[in-house]
Amino acid sequence: MAYTLLPEENYAKNLHETVLPALKPFHEYGMAEVTKGHPIRWDWYGCENPRGSILISHGFTESGYKFIEMVWYFHQMGFGVCTVDHRGHGHSWRAVKDPSVTHAERFEDYVDDLDGIVQQVLLKKGKAPYFLYSHSMGGAIAATYLKTHPGVFKAALFNAPMIRAQTAGLSLPVTGAIAKAGCALGMGQKMVFVHKLYDPEESFEDSAATGRARFDWYSSVRQRCSHYRNNGATYAWLRETVKICTALTAPDGAKGIDIPTVFFCAQKDTFVDSDAIRAFSAKIPHSYCITIPNSRHEIYRSGNDAMEIYLRSIEDFLDAHTEE
Repeated sequence: MAYTLLPEENYAKNLHETVLPALKPFHEYGMAEVTKGHPIRWDWYGCENPRGSILISHGFTESGYKFIEMVWYFHQMGFGVCTVDHRGHGHSWRAVKDPSVTHAERFEDYVDDLDGIVQQVLLKKGKAPYFLYSHSMGGAIAATYLKTHPGVFKAALFNAPMIRAQTAGLSLPVTGAIAKAGCALGMGQKMVFVHKLYDPEESFEDSAATGRARFDWYSSVRQRCSHYRNNGATYAWLRETVKICTALTAPDGAKGIDIPTVFFCAQKDTFVDSDAIRAFSAKIPHSYCITIPNSRHEIYRSGNDAMEIYLRSIEDFLDAHTEE
């Protein structure tokens, strides 16, 4: 085991006194204009004697910084890491000024942005082999990227990917019709009526995390920095999400992905459809699924018992495809 698991007790103190100082000497950051006038934030965390590099694709309403603990684990395992703030998130360009609102005109823009970061940052700063680690919406971005950009990544790790979002019991066609109607009425950049603006008094019980200390830390980050307060989706974002989930759950939804993949499913996920993830994985050669017990959607923010299983499985997968 090449990593030390961060204790849950005094979590924030340990993160700021251990994790951040350890990464600081290796940290670079910048903005990449993949589309003119739409700068995308990237962060690069180098590593002494790296044995590979990892790109992290975060989920809906998240940021690259939310994964700083995972960056530290990958760093300990011997990998350079690149994180990105997807457009409309974190410090990247936003079409809607209200930081609570998460908007997308085209889902393909996320994929194009990711390729720009791959070409401008990962391949220039990182050492092969290259791995793609993704979560939720970032998993849908990653899956689409792998289908359309073969030959870049050696293997991929999917954390509760948004192959099929949970849509309040509604079918994808019905949800898509609601989203399209909202856009047709000129509300494309308005928040979906069932979503809410950011509330600093976030509820742990209603969250996607099972690790209270990890939840509390990022909640405090959001309270201090408005860039991290994404909360609800626009009608256009919902329209685009229905389109990509429809494509990924189609019979040929995984066609083009032929690298080794591991899919992590949360035992208590209410944000994405775990059965759809397993069906997607079954279509990919050299792919398998692992269900992490006592976890919600954000497996990487579980308690340490679940984190131990999760990280050990990640390390085994990376070892298997780094030392070939």
